[in-house]
Amino acid sequence: MRCSDLSAHGAAPQETPSPAPLTLSPRFRRLAAPETGRLAVQLTQGDEQCYPLYYFTPSLTQDGRFLIYHRSAARQLQLYRLDLETAESVQLTHATCEDTQWRPWCIDSGRGVLDHRSALNVERDLVVYFDGNIAHAVHVRTLEDSVLFEIPADREAYGQNCCTPDGRWFVYIHVPRGSVWGTPCTGAAVVAYDFDTGHQQTLCQIDSAVFHVTAYDNQHFVVTHPSHGPGMLWTDLTSGRCSMLRDGVVHCPCTTRGIAYEVPAARRLGFMDPLARRSFEFPMPEQFQYIHTGWDPAGRLFLYENSTDWDRFDVHDIYVLVRLDQAGEDTQWLRLTGSWPTCLGGQKAHFHPQVTSDRRWILFTGGDKASQTCHMFLLDIADLADTQGIGLDMLRPMGGFES
Repeated sequence: MRCSDLSAHGAAPQETPSPAPLTLSPRFRRLAAPETGRLAVQLTQGDEQCYPLYYFTPSLTQDGRFLIYHRSAARQLQLYRLDLETAESVQLTHATCEDTQWRPWCIDSGRGVLDHRSALNVERDLVVYFDGNIAHAVHVRTLEDSVLFEIPADREAYGQNCCTPDGRWFVYIHVPRGSVWGTPCTGAAVVAYDFDTGHQQTLCQIDSAVFHVTAYDNQHFVVTHPSHGPGMLWTDLTSGRCSMLRDGVVHCPCTTRGIAYEVPAARRLGFMDPLARRSFEFPMPEQFQYIHTGWDPAGRLFLYENSTDWDRFDVHDIYVLVRLDQAGEDTQWLRLTGSWPTCLGGQKAHFHPQVTSDRRWILFTGGDKASQTCHMFLLDIADLADTQGIGLDMLRPMGGFES
């Protein structure tokens, strides 16, 4: 379902039964979130940095058994598979690229897989990653590794990539070597690789080193954002074009009901049905400073990571919108964690919160005081209902946005 299928009163429509609850090993450490006391489960620990794939795309396998994540330690960056039932980790990749850094958005992790550019194909149990210019796929369960293709030497994989929900396409960004977001370049490309045939096709070209491509469905993709400023772009498998959906947008996770997003300069939050070209926006609360719109794949819960101090982006908390009142008199927000520090900086040190498939947890990256590194946590949200007050009657034809 898409945003236009939401009821006028924000009630959840009838859907297929929820997946089985995640089964968590008793070996995982249980703790209380700062200030709120909400249960958190620490999934990794130690002196390394551990963080999932970027939160616009899945990190959990379809059965909820395995969590795919990065481990950065001793100047090595590789992908691992964490078994949630046993708490055992297995190394998936053995990449040797000497320059893995995602510029300008993250700190350097040394050699291994290209940072933040891997994607999980949930339908096929494959993790796609780049070892330099060579794209590989490793099977989550058998650990079999195969080469998919190689990017020409004068190009490089630049953005955070995705696989389509049906498992057929891997969609990625490549740019002229040395390109960096913020400086225009000629011929950055969004490209789709067909797992069935090995064929590749260019979806669009942009004169900017764009850095996210996200599958909206099996045919359409959201790209962010051009070098001249924040914005949410739209492309597909067949048109060869890329158009602006909404300028000013920074983070915009796709859900089965539409796109959730924020417009920081206008201090607005929103959701959008891009196929119907309809959207709705509402004011950002006063306590929000630098935020990431969280990802609920089902589009039923509106959640946000908030950096609570402009001068300290290493301190974060999570808020959920309980109820939106259009009149502004009874809008209700719930703070799920108090201020939770992160460590070492870059994209590794953002919460990047996402709701798990069983809807009982938020997966996020947080700091560990003992090691002064970041690790993966689950936050208990089993008591939360869907966000109320957002529905079909709110969606309006797009245009005339406040920027």
